[in-house]
Amino acid sequence: MTTDLINHNPMLKKPLLVVLAACEHGTQITRLELEACVFDSWSNEFTQNPAVSIDILVRNGALFEQLYVDGEPYDGTLEDLQVNADVAVDAVAESRLSITDTGRELLATYAPEATLQALLTSKPRYRDVFNIILHTCDAEQGASRADLEQAISSLPQLQPEPATQQTAVYPQYFIDALESAGGIVWQGSWHLTNAGKAILAA
Repeated sequence: MTTDLINHNPMLKKPLLVVLAACEHGTQITRLELEACVFDSWSNEFTQNPAVSIDILVRNGALFEQLYVDGEPYDGTLEDLQVNADVAVDAVAESRLSITDTGRELLATYAPEATLQALLTSKPRYRDVFNIILHTCDAEQGASRADLEQAISSLPQLQPEPATQQTAVYPQYFIDALESAGGIVWQGSWHLTNAGKAILAA
C-alpha cells in the first residue's frame, strides 16, 4: 500500500502529497503539465524531484497513466507502442495521468485535519502540551522556537520520572510532531495552519 511506502520513508510524504493534490480535481493531465503545476509548491527539502515522485505514485497505483495515440486511448505501454507495426511512424503519442481511488484515499489519510487529530488522539498525555503550542503560534506575529520552549518547558509532562524510568521530553519533539502533522508551519516564525486553527476552534 502507498501508506506503507510513506510510513517506511516519511521523506516521501510531502512531495507525493503535493503531486496528488495537483491531480485532485480529477481531470487528466500530461506529465509536463503536472510537473509545471507543482513547480511553485516544490521545496528544496524534498528528497525526490517531481518526475520521480510521479513515477512512484504510478507504480503504487495512486496515479493512473493512460497512453494516447493520435488522441485515441492505446492499450499498452510506450515500449509496446515502439514495436507495434500497426502504428504509423508519424503517430502522435501522449501520456496522461489521473488520480485513482487509492490516490484519493492517500490524500484523505494524510490531510492535515486527519493527521493532526490522529496525533492528538494517539498521545493524550501530551494533549495540553500540544494545545499550548498551538495557542502560542496563534499570535499574529507567530512564535519563535524560544517562545514555544518557554511556554512548555516547565510542564510536568516534559519532566523525567525516575519511578517509571521515563526520560525528559524535549520541546523540539512537540514542535516537530505538530509540523509533521500539519498543525503549524514555519514562515519566519511558527504560525498556525488552517488545520491548527480548526483544532483550537473545536
